[in-house]
Amino acid sequence: MRGWLLLLYLPLSYKYANSKRGFKCSAGISKSICLPDEYSKFELPFVDSTNEIYIGIDIDEVLRINDKDYSITFSTYFNVEWVERRLTVRKDWLDQMGHIENSSEPLNMPMNLEFVKDLWLPNIFIYNLKTFKVIDVLSKMAGLWINTNKKILYSQQTHITFICPMRFDKFPLDTQRCKFQVGSYSYDDSKMMFITQSAQYQKNGRNTIALDYDIEIEPLQPLDMILDYGNLGNFSLSGFEMVLTRYVSTYIITYYLPSGLFVIVSWISFLIPMDVIPGRMALLVTLFLVLVNIFNTVTTNTPKAEGLTAIEAWMLACILFVFGALIE
Repeated sequence: MRGWLLLLYLPLSYKYANSKRGFKCSAGISKSICLPDEYSKFELPFVDSTNEIYIGIDIDEVLRINDKDYSITFSTYFNVEWVERRLTVRKDWLDQMGHIENSSEPLNMPMNLEFVKDLWLPNIFIYNLKTFKVIDVLSKMAGLWINTNKKILYSQQTHITFICPMRFDKFPLDTQRCKFQVGSYSYDDSKMMFITQSAQYQKNGRNTIALDYDIEIEPLQPLDMILDYGNLGNFSLSGFEMVLTRYVSTYIITYYLPSGLFVIVSWISFLIPMDVIPGRMALLVTLFLVLVNIFNTVTTNTPKAEGLTAIEAWMLACILFVFGALIE
């Protein structure tokens, strides 16, 4: 009986030992790409030089722009690339794939996502981040590829919400510039350099979801690519700048044009004879009350600003014009 138990225990203990080794070369799990036995995921790939981290952000859809809590939500493919020189790429796999040693185009191989657990990963920090949600269907929507030059691509389909400090003094004639910046949480630019590989809006400014803004993606300015943290050093940043230009036509038709016409109509009261006071008063009081009602609607639906917004100043001017005609 003890002999049978021993025979059962040996395969289980061997399997457990292999599972502890993960994707190490000695485990024999992967015949193409594996990790050396002395590999440590807690050490930088390049200790004595700078590690270059390439960030790719392909925005598929801008889902929501919330003026009240100053946030922007978009759907994107968040790609991170870096070189892991410590990987072991076996020659038999290169021969099987028909790789030519002097080829300028490296071959990419999809890997099991479990490989990520044993890899060193850059400690990425997204500034002004509110939520970062990876999409799940049957499993997490993510992929891992490693090419023959030992470059790793880790991609995730995500919904990202970040905070943009917006100013609405010129509302609805405002233009917002929102910086989406990605960097390292603890390594300065001497250890980790972030490079924007791609930052694009795949819809070319035409969003499927109706929004209040026209959207453009621009590269970061040079001053926005370095963050000075004093004694901690300078931190490298990558990302993009999202330029939001509000569509004005709706506000012109809904607020500006009617209120302007009401002021012009109030001037017609000057054509009414002075002795016809009830007719003039009825016209001007009606226009005054309508403008006050529109002003209340504007202040309710207008984003908060430090002072008056442009449309609130316009509505107050219209009310004062009608009030002046009423006093006269």
